[in-house]
Amino acid sequence: MNEKKDFLSSLADELDTKNEGAAKDDFEIYHASSKSAAELRNFKDQDYDFAENSVQPKTAPKPTSMGGASATPKATATPTPKQAPKPTPQSAGSLRDGKKSPHSFQQEELKKIDKKPFKLDPKILIAGIIGLIAIIGLVWFFFFAPKIPMPDFVGKTINDVGAWAKQNNIETAGIIINKEYSLEYDKDVIISQDQKAGSKIKNDTALTFVASKGADPDEVIAFPDLMNMTYSEIKDWIDTNKLQKTKINTQYNTLVEKDLVINYDLKTGTESNFTRGSTLTINISKGPAPAGTVAIENFVGKTYAELEQWANSKKILLEKTEAYSDTVETGKIISQNIKVGESLEEGGKLGVVVSKGKAVKIPNLVGYTKEMLDVWAATPENKVTIVKKERYNSAPEGTVIGQSLAAGTQVDQGTVLELTISLYMPQLETNSRAWYGKDYLELIKWVDDANGKGANLAAGAWAGEEKSDTYPTPGQIISYSCLDAKGNQLPYGANGCARPLPIDAKISMKISSGPVTQPTPTPAPVLKEFKVDKNLGYATFKALCGANGITVNPIGTIADNSTTFVILQSDGVNTINNGQTLSEGMSIIVQEPTPAP
Repeated sequence: MNEKKDFLSSLADELDTKNEGAAKDDFEIYHASSKSAAELRNFKDQDYDFAENSVQPKTAPKPTSMGGASATPKATATPTPKQAPKPTPQSAGSLRDGKKSPHSFQQEELKKIDKKPFKLDPKILIAGIIGLIAIIGLVWFFFFAPKIPMPDFVGKTINDVGAWAKQNNIETAGIIINKEYSLEYDKDVIISQDQKAGSKIKNDTALTFVASKGADPDEVIAFPDLMNMTYSEIKDWIDTNKLQKTKINTQYNTLVEKDLVINYDLKTGTESNFTRGSTLTINISKGPAPAGTVAIENFVGKTYAELEQWANSKKILLEKTEAYSDTVETGKIISQNIKVGESLEEGGKLGVVVSKGKAVKIPNLVGYTKEMLDVWAATPENKVTIVKKERYNSAPEGTVIGQSLAAGTQVDQGTVLELTISLYMPQLETNSRAWYGKDYLELIKWVDDANGKGANLAAGAWAGEEKSDTYPTPGQIISYSCLDAKGNQLPYGANGCARPLPIDAKISMKISSGPVTQPTPTPAPVLKEFKVDKNLGYATFKALCGANGITVNPIGTIADNSTTFVILQSDGVNTINNGQTLSEGMSIIVQEPTPAP
């Protein structure tokens, strides 16, 4: 409480000495009364709550009396302020106006200022509510109220719904169309709708329609006795039951009366389980063809030879066109340009398409490996005659690099298909000394053979000739090297030939012009021979033959001391007698003389 007492005392002293009061926004200022400053100080012992932004002096100011005299408080007792002299009475004024402030707090009176509550005129309130409701109504009408009239789409098509939705900016995402079978409504005709016709909708209103899928194709229909029905009866039966795949063909016929059934073909199902979706063709007679005309028959699936025989008997000309077919055999008719039962004047032309059988469809074989090509060629549909031509190429060996028939071409079976197969690059060496010592013309021939397969190589004795005892025969290859098209040695081994050669490579050779040292002549061999002398005995004769390289072919047993043996030439006819010369390499026959009969 001491702090509050000091503050009030200080505040009273400051107001006594100042001519104008300080304005404070945080308080309500009340009119001053005639109470004395001493009476105000009596409130110092009360507790007060002040705003946190109130300014507190750093040290408590020394209290002074209203008259200006100082009063020193005792240290041990609560100081009692001196009685301030009464100031000259002044008219009461507001401390907030800053013009008239009390000279002191001698007289003050606190009064509460009451403000009159605000009252709204009921008429104005009602008018405002009505105006607000009108604004809300206008906003709803212009921005939220449905405005698009809903048509009656029953009996109309789905396309009609789409056109209406587009015209009125209807969001198609909100349109749902369910479908169901209906005998009454045709396919895609609207059966019902969820929004009532004539109602108003917005462009984002969800709409649901039910549309017809047409008559149920799986519904079983009673099959009538067609052979005893007329054309009109059959047509009524088809229309009433909305038979989807039943059609009528009319044709001239000399045996069946007009408008009666010639025959019919039920392709799917049977008569007992005939449905709306079954495929049925009914052929009805138009009666006999007019004079000078021919009724066209059905030739599809028959051979062209059968058609020719018929055409010749009816004096009809034929126009034949051939086409490939995966389903019709070779030589049979695929189609005809005049329908069955229609008439054609004698001398008129009937066009037919005749099958050439299945075509072989040539794919793009370039890039096929040997294994891939073998698989393709082994397929039964690809019966062509393949002729291979090998060429040197950078593609891996065995790869197809060209074909004579373009991809996508259709050809007859057995057609010749020429394929170009890669040999890869030409390989000169299979060992490091493959061509040393060989005649240079052999290498030239190898190059010519390689060029025949696209290698485009060149070879020659560009390194010159020299004598060599190692390769003494003139023309033998002493050394060789492999170069690129610009004449630079290839980086393959010591001579550049250790790897396959690129296209346009060159082979440079150095060849022998003969030996450096001349060889010693070899003397001519001496021919061995001797003259026959049978008196020396067979054993001696045989030994001389062996020593001189003469072959003896004895017949029978001949005694070593025999002198009567007979010597025949190798033909076994001519006799060799004593004194005749036998030479090395001869072959003779020796036998005992034949005894006389």
